[in-house]
Amino acid sequence: MRDSISIIVPVYNVEKYLEKCIDSILNQSYQNLEIILIDDGSTDNSGSICDEYKKKDQRVQVIHQKNQGQSSARNAGLNIAKGSYIGFVDSDDWIEQNMYEKLYKNICLYNADIATCSYVLEYEDNNIKTTELEEQLLELFEKKNQKMLLKNFLNRELYFSGPCDKLYRMSIFENIRFPENQFYEDNYIALELMLKAEKIAVGNGKYYHYRQHINSTTKSYSDKKYHDAISAEMHNIKIVERFYPELVKFAHAPLYLRYFQFLDLLIFDSYSNIKAIQLIRSNIQNNIKNIILLENLNIKEKIALTMMAVNLVLYKMVRSLQKKSRGY
Repeated sequence: MRDSISIIVPVYNVEKYLEKCIDSILNQSYQNLEIILIDDGSTDNSGSICDEYKKKDQRVQVIHQKNQGQSSARNAGLNIAKGSYIGFVDSDDWIEQNMYEKLYKNICLYNADIATCSYVLEYEDNNIKTTELEEQLLELFEKKNQKMLLKNFLNRELYFSGPCDKLYRMSIFENIRFPENQFYEDNYIALELMLKAEKIAVGNGKYYHYRQHINSTTKSYSDKKYHDAISAEMHNIKIVERFYPELVKFAHAPLYLRYFQFLDLLIFDSYSNIKAIQLIRSNIQNNIKNIILLENLNIKEKIALTMMAVNLVLYKMVRSLQKKSRGY
């Protein structure tokens, strides 16, 4: 009997996309699955759709809970999962038929604790698809070259914070859960999981399809989103300081890029939240010398951040040009 894989799917008001998501999991070439659907207080037909799938396939479990957020839903799934391995799929996304077959194969082949794949971004207004699925394993990271993987993560190269492009050994989540009532929860635990793993197999097959929404978490500003995002980055900086202090300078780049992300949202949406704009600019102005010296920021990022510190009108002009040239 092959090892069981538990797939955790948080569900909230996604009746338009849910069937495609669940079907892509049920139709996996790797069939020994436990599929845990957590209806997080949906007010549309999503909960009923989950129940219908439970009737049709004995591998499906359904939890109905009051709305507590994606972290709580994922944790609820982790708390009851019986599989030897854990995967996550967001309920508006879908996966290639051989995704878990490939990830499981790499975990077994390299005795890894985590296996990753690449993904495709699917935009509502301009669908981007790819059929070219590479089978090659890009890299195998072990404890002895953990520092290299960490630097890679901080440089945004091969290993990313999201859990949905990965298969985890269940034991890796012992004493680790997603922080609840918090945005950017993926980023908050990514380093903890990465540093706990003995081996990580990083692959480049494009097996996961991320649906991109205009109103997603990263496409709008709120004070809570801002503070949660900065909190996650500061949490990661502290982890790097503890384990690899020589890489702390690299750990600050994601923090500055968060400032960048949120000021972009504020500037291109409206200037109405002056207090938030001033706070972000102040953080950039106080650190501009360090920003310019960072190796893991590219020249366009440095120019934009410098303009942000100097003049908002110049910043908006520079960012508009960068967006038009697709150089970002």
